[in-house]
Amino acid sequence: MKKILSVLLSLAVIVLSAPVAVQAASSDEIIDKHGAKTYQGTTSAWGTTWNEDNFTEVTNSNVIASGNLTIKAGEVKDVTVSGSSSKVTISGGTVGDVDCDGSVQLSDGTVGSLEANGDMTLRGGTVKRDARSYQKVTISGKVTVGGSVIGNEVAASGSTGSTVSGSIQADGTITLTGNGLKIKELDGQDTATLNLKGYSGKLPYITDMDSIVVDASSTVTANGSVYAGNLTIAQKGEFVTTSWLELDTLTGPGTLSFNTGKLTIHDGISGKPLLNFNNSARDGQTAFKADRGRVGEDEVVLYDFALERETSDDGDMDEFVLDSNLKEGITLSKSSVALDGKNPVTVVASVKPSFSKFADGTKVVWELHGETSGFTISQSGLSCQVSAKGSSSESYKATLVAYLVDQRGDRLADYRSDSCILTYGTQSSQPSDSGLTLDTYAVTIGAGDTYWVLAVTDSKTPPVAMSYNSSVAKVGAAAAYNKNGKTGWVYPVTGVAKGGVTIDIGGQKMITSIAAGSIVVDTSSYTLNPGGKYYIGVKIGGIDRKNLNVHSQNACTSVDYAGKNKSGLDLYVVTGRQTGVGAVIFEIVGGQSVQAQITVENGAKPHGVSARLIAAA
Repeated sequence: MKKILSVLLSLAVIVLSAPVAVQAASSDEIIDKHGAKTYQGTTSAWGTTWNEDNFTEVTNSNVIASGNLTIKAGEVKDVTVSGSSSKVTISGGTVGDVDCDGSVQLSDGTVGSLEANGDMTLRGGTVKRDARSYQKVTISGKVTVGGSVIGNEVAASGSTGSTVSGSIQADGTITLTGNGLKIKELDGQDTATLNLKGYSGKLPYITDMDSIVVDASSTVTANGSVYAGNLTIAQKGEFVTTSWLELDTLTGPGTLSFNTGKLTIHDGISGKPLLNFNNSARDGQTAFKADRGRVGEDEVVLYDFALERETSDDGDMDEFVLDSNLKEGITLSKSSVALDGKNPVTVVASVKPSFSKFADGTKVVWELHGETSGFTISQSGLSCQVSAKGSSSESYKATLVAYLVDQRGDRLADYRSDSCILTYGTQSSQPSDSGLTLDTYAVTIGAGDTYWVLAVTDSKTPPVAMSYNSSVAKVGAAAAYNKNGKTGWVYPVTGVAKGGVTIDIGGQKMITSIAAGSIVVDTSSYTLNPGGKYYIGVKIGGIDRKNLNVHSQNACTSVDYAGKNKSGLDLYVVTGRQTGVGAVIFEIVGGQSVQAQITVENGAKPHGVSARLIAAA
């Protein structure tokens, strides 16, 4: 009897212990609200009748967990989750900073910041500051990020209406699909590839990108100057820029639309890209430049012009000059149209010789290049009606091109095409008949400092210039300019007081920001030998030099203050310490920073690139 009783007691112990053991073994936890308080407990505890002994109250407290943690509602402070296979899932509540050894998923709620060693998925909610993953970040829903999104890879579906107030930073790949995503800047950390898929319209600012790839369904417009390693444009894809574009390599066969003279190629061109000009290109203008011997005259597709290669005066660059003797073909009734968003405008093509003298099947083809999302066209033979669409609070610019094709659709290369520049929106203005362009789209200068902007034009008289607010910045009298194959007029723009202002020169605009203090660094890159020295000049205005932090990025170089030169410029001497690529960083405490790339290599002939690198306080 005792033996039977002992067995029954043992069974009772096992049965009574079983639920407690399951609950203790579960590492999955949930944070949720019960009443007005926030509690942390296991998944199984939340699935049974409420028992406060099974939970920990964490209202406005820091949370530590391991394994998988789901936050559904409530208010907690910082959350730390350990375990390489762990996961934090946030679907509601208000959370401080989240740090997870594994992955993170946000679909709703508000968090201070996110950091994950694994992948991160942002489907909704708000991140007040940065969202950082050391693997891949996927933005696939409507999410608001007050800081930057940082990852080895970042993939964003832009049609979702997400907003990133800072930048997207990655050193692997950045992929943008669609263009509804609002981003301030794309930062490639000098190594990333930017993939654009089904993207149309304006891009964010692009900085330090190694490669840019535009797919066949994308027509993109750069925002400001772009300096990148390689630009690849697929057939039917288009990359548009009105600012400076500097590349190591350009790969086609897609279309690159740019302003004459604003493209520089260092290593080569392949794939026969089609070159299209945004401005009124003319015989004798420089189309683009390339490092000497790197590009041939027949490596691009170019209509209406042939290219003649000429070596620059210093012998380092080849200049490709436009040459055309085509007299017959198309002439459009308008060279430019500024649309008001209400009334369409009709552009008519006249053909020389008479259209009746061409072979049967010959027709006029109308194409739109540039910011095509801002316009619609309706073509009928020799006429084309253009209308504006999109938001009038934005600005759009595109080029309407007309050319002749035979009955098979092949372009008649022996007959000239013509183009008409279309503008609409806040910056819509009638483009200059002289093909006026500014060499700067946006600039930041310090109060009291002067920046010289070049208006490239064939005009024999200086275009009218004005400041929209002379109490912030003023523009001075123009001086004639004729150097390096460019002609035009240079204007001094002087900062008066902190603020923002638009400078208008001949209808073209430069967005100007005036900082209370700033620095201007005179070098963007330099190459020297180990043990070699180079002096970088820095103009410091409106700040104390002790608030300027100057340091080397790595052990390749050292940098020391070397006093002032005769003109009062502060000098910093850079010494090559070991072979490799580094940088000297100039950082204003509490403000912006710029850096000069320094390459140290054995047997190098010292050389560099001068610049005006500006950082504002």
